[in-house]
Amino acid sequence: MSTADRPQAFKEALAERTGTRAEDWYPTFRARHAMQAVLGAIRAQKGGGEVITQLLTCCTAVDPILEAGLTPVYGDLSAQTLGLDYLTLPVSPDTRAVVLQHTFGLFDDAAEQALADAAHDAGALVLEDSAHCACHLSKSGDTPLADVSFHSFGVQKMASSDFGAATWVNPDMNDGQLRAAIVQVLSELPAFDARLDRAARHYDFQIRVLMHLPGPLRRALWDPLARLKLFIPSVSSDERRGKVSYVPSLPSDWVYDHMAAGLADLARQEERSIEATQIFATELAPLAKEGLVHIPAAALENVRALLRFPLVLDSEKRADALVEAIVDSGCYCDTWGRPALFPGALDATAYGLSPEGDLSAWPETKRCVAGIVPLYTSVPAEEARRVSQTVAQFLKSSS
Repeated sequence: MSTADRPQAFKEALAERTGTRAEDWYPTFRARHAMQAVLGAIRAQKGGGEVITQLLTCCTAVDPILEAGLTPVYGDLSAQTLGLDYLTLPVSPDTRAVVLQHTFGLFDDAAEQALADAAHDAGALVLEDSAHCACHLSKSGDTPLADVSFHSFGVQKMASSDFGAATWVNPDMNDGQLRAAIVQVLSELPAFDARLDRAARHYDFQIRVLMHLPGPLRRALWDPLARLKLFIPSVSSDERRGKVSYVPSLPSDWVYDHMAAGLADLARQEERSIEATQIFATELAPLAKEGLVHIPAAALENVRALLRFPLVLDSEKRADALVEAIVDSGCYCDTWGRPALFPGALDATAYGLSPEGDLSAWPETKRCVAGIVPLYTSVPAEEARRVSQTVAQFLKSSS
């Protein structure tokens, strides 16, 4: 396929998958770069102001707010969706946008509608973060709720291709002038840097080598290689200090090809995820009813493909112990979401937090961040059952 044909073919595939129009999709190298471009257009049109977002997220979802010259304001979580709680949303006359994040791919139609209504009533845009669930948009009936929706094809995503993203811009956005400005900035992004393209092509090999090195040596190489554009980390140290690494740009041919492959494989990945999610929901819901663990209601109702199946324990110590038990059983489990602004801010003050990163102002966020255990769903059914058994044994023995 020619260089000229790749973008259109990819956008048409996205449109077919989502029931949208190809001309409303705008691919970028990374979702964080698309967010930076969109937020920059908002600031240019509307002036400085605030973007309401959450702390149970990756730092790279907040960095673009800072890079665009806007101020992140954090809302507390809903324990049932692991997204912003619309009942306590801190909207103000300075609110320019509200982020509707589908953490792990969780959806709740009523909560999302209420959040979108609150944002629009305040004159703010709804920015949908679908990084964990590419090709899925919040809708009221057949009508998308978001003004702009960001979808990631990055590392460990559902439609994983290591790199790549796509942004949908609502053709029916109320503010036509602002929409035109957003479309213009996304349409005029520069071509992908040739050195970064070479690094992207070698990412899988590089990350395997780096992860097998001793920790001190790996840390010594990580940032210098990233700054030289010889290696592209999933999250750089600069990005843990409120910056966005590299200039927003279009994908390269290689990235387009891998995004297309990830999109073509998405149905299979989602089918496997749904099977594991159903196993977790069926086997662990009784434990939640007993009060041994909290499972967000959105993970149990209308079971769908989740990137991870979320459990929330009552302390960080017990959450760490459960992760260790799962790993000891021969299965994989990480701690995504813990600490806040995952994998953790190296300078909390850059994000408007105290130097210690205290979360006391957001009690539900503090509780969920401390106790989150995200179970992998990209596993065979037999592994999901083994993880469920490990979780059940742990919770019953340590209650």
